[in-house]
Amino acid sequence: MKNNSLPDFFSSSAELAAIEHFLHLIAKTNIFDQRLDVLQEQLRQSEQRITKDKQQYQDEIKKLTQKYNKQFDKKNADLETLEIRYRQEIDELKQKLKQQNDKTNIVKPTESQPSKKQSINSATELEKGVWTDSKTSLMWARVSIGQEWESGRCLGRAMELNLADAKKSCQLFRLAGYKDWRLPTIEELKTLIDESGKNYQCGRHILFNPAPVTSGWYWSSTQIGEKYAYLNFYNFHSGVDVYCNYRHVRPVRNI
Repeated sequence: MKNNSLPDFFSSSAELAAIEHFLHLIAKTNIFDQRLDVLQEQLRQSEQRITKDKQQYQDEIKKLTQKYNKQFDKKNADLETLEIRYRQEIDELKQKLKQQNDKTNIVKPTESQPSKKQSINSATELEKGVWTDSKTSLMWARVSIGQEWESGRCLGRAMELNLADAKKSCQLFRLAGYKDWRLPTIEELKTLIDESGKNYQCGRHILFNPAPVTSGWYWSSTQIGEKYAYLNFYNFHSGVDVYCNYRHVRPVRNI
């Protein structure tokens, strides 16, 4: 076997090619490592930049939140202040109106309650739905509770009420600008009957019936024992009945 020396080994072309290939691989490895280092550095810088941007965005969001919360609190406080001021102004206006109404009530009658000094049986009285008996100084509603007075006409049918509702309905009744109506006594109801005891003393078509063909039974405020008196305007007879039964109601007022 032939022994080759070191110079002979490096002088052979095969060995030189192997060495060159090995050196080439080492060079590539170094380049790869360098590129890997560069990429890792870029990645590290990107992560730092992202972390910095994230922190910056969080700081900006926090500042904006604090800013808008402060503005909201201020607006809310302003609204509460305005509400308090408006409530005070409303209370002051109510007080002024009350004082003004009190003065008006002292100086003159209200528009909804005409003066009692108006002339009895004036030309416009019947047109307003009322009739005044000059003998008794009582003003009667031409209609019964449940009917309506509109444009000089009686409309609808009268209601039948128990005594408690009859009294309450008179208190709530409004006609011709008056509001001090009440349930008449039995003696006051009887003043509507003429001397013959068979007709209204005010004449026909003054006081309207509760229905077109019905005269009706009417409550009075007169109590007799445990019952209350009523008057039947069909035959003009009076009687008494328990308060829970149902009768018609014709309001009256003093003038």
